Amino acid sequence: MASIWVDCRGGKQRDEPLFCLARTVTWWSLAAFALAMLLGAVNGLLIWASGDREFFSALLRFWETKIFFGWWELAFYGACVGGFLLWRSLRPVATRWERIVSRILLLLAGTNLLYHFPPLFSVIQMLAREDGAAGPTIDSSEFRRLMATPQVIWLSVHFLLASTAVTGMLTARLALWRLEASIADPIVARSSLAALIATLLQLPIGTAFLLALPAGEQRSLMGSDMVATGLFVVAMLSALWLMHVLAAAAFFQRTSRQVNQALATLFGVIVLMTAAMLVSRL
Repeated sequence: MASIWVDCRGGKQRDEPLFCLARTVTWWSLAAFALAMLLGAVNGLLIWASGDREFFSALLRFWETKIFFGWWELAFYGACVGGFLLWRSLRPVATRWERIVSRILLLLAGTNLLYHFPPLFSVIQMLAREDGAAGPTIDSSEFRRLMATPQVIWLSVHFLLASTAVTGMLTARLALWRLEASIADPIVARSSLAALIATLLQLPIGTAFLLALPAGEQRSLMGSDMVATGLFVVAMLSALWLMHVLAAAAFFQRTSRQVNQALATLFGVIVLMTAAMLVSRL
């Protein structure tokens, strides 16, 4: 989605460096996709090695209706992104209609992943933790009902906002790397602003997600487990500092140092929040 925005700016200004940046952002998105698949496989192996079979039992309930077709969804993503990269590499400054059609490929790729996978794995995770792993195959109507539960909704939105923040700051960093300062400045400003808005929205969304968690996890995060609570408090304080750093990058200091600091803080917040959530489930 960030690539579409950068490519549209390039189309308005007839600026080939912006077209090049759009391709670079897309390449990084494809690399991140491959890394996510690898990390997901490692995570699955760790879950299996720990002896926890509930997750895989819940996964099997979706095998015929979601998981099997999920592989085709992943292949569709790769085909769309690969098609964009090939097309725009062969024709960097394409015609107006070529640019529109190639952007549609990216739109289909991005929305396809966002719509299918965060809600799916949120539901699987919820069933695995709440004694819903065993049972018959879950059909589409039952899956839609499960998707409508508050825990799944808020976790999916929470993931979407975190993805927006990460993408915004990586786009800003790539702009500083690949473009001249005068061209990169508005890209950095708006990318950082997008990350700042997404982070600010995490405050109400994160609160809603916390309230939707099972009572045991809430108690762990709110004081009954000192490790989980400590991680959560440090993560919240880091998130407040992140907002300050993002605001500086968006409005004042659009420099490599400021963007690098924002990226480091953002990844630190993600690691701390993830660690707090995992510890609260032990």
